[in-house]
Amino acid sequence: MQGEDDLRGLAKIMGFMRAVSILLVLIHFYWYCYSFFLERHWTLPLINTILWNFQKTVGLFSHTLYTKVFAVILLALSCLGTKGVKNEKITWNKICTVLAIGFVLFFFNTPFLKLPVEPAAFFYILTLSLGWIALMVAGLWMSRLLKDNLMDDVFNIENESFMQEVKLMENEYSVNLPTKFWYQGKQHDGWINIVNPFRATIVLGTPGSGKSYAIINNYIKQHIEKGFSMYIYDFKFDDLSTIAYNHLLCICKMPECVTHNFHCRHKF
Repeated sequence: MQGEDDLRGLAKIMGFMRAVSILLVLIHFYWYCYSFFLERHWTLPLINTILWNFQKTVGLFSHTLYTKVFAVILLALSCLGTKGVKNEKITWNKICTVLAIGFVLFFFNTPFLKLPVEPAAFFYILTLSLGWIALMVAGLWMSRLLKDNLMDDVFNIENESFMQEVKLMENEYSVNLPTKFWYQGKQHDGWINIVNPFRATIVLGTPGSGKSYAIINNYIKQHIEKGFSMYIYDFKFDDLSTIAYNHLLCICKMPECVTHNFHCRHKF
């Protein structure tokens, strides 16, 4: 319970720092695009007085970088204290790209202030806002990687994967099971090739794990296609029997089909 309270308290602190960062950006807009707001009567004497006092006391608005730097510092602290989404696919290349875009938009948009009032305010506010958002996204992604020890796969599935058989090895007796697997961050199509089914096959798994769907059904269908005689003990009658019978009907429609017979004995 104490840990949950600490996490909630930390989340509030992070939210407060991000809110202050947003407030600094809004104040930055108000100060450096003041003519734009003045033309629309969106100014308040009280706000003007407070900002002038800040300027006289600490010179907060002596340069455009001051408020920007403070806003970015608070934003970075709020991002580093935020827990990211574990299953989101993030790479350092993506982070660096978004970070560079945000940095350029946020810090190198000052030339827009030399334009006439309205376009200057529009482009300056737009680029600064987009830059702040890009920096926030990059910071959240960076926090996610740092908290998960720079690993995309927190459950170690990717690190324990290996290259599997991707070649189809088929003969007149084989059973070939299609598979999909992850290796080096990509999904691959593979094959489980049982080239000699006469050596027997055992399938183990818990109820509902997909033994029949993934393996038994493929055995039945592929052996029917290759003309095998089959004895199917259908414990859940008539699941496997229906699959075998319907597939046999499909095979018998082919010109090269040999004579097949289907017999079913069900004891109630």
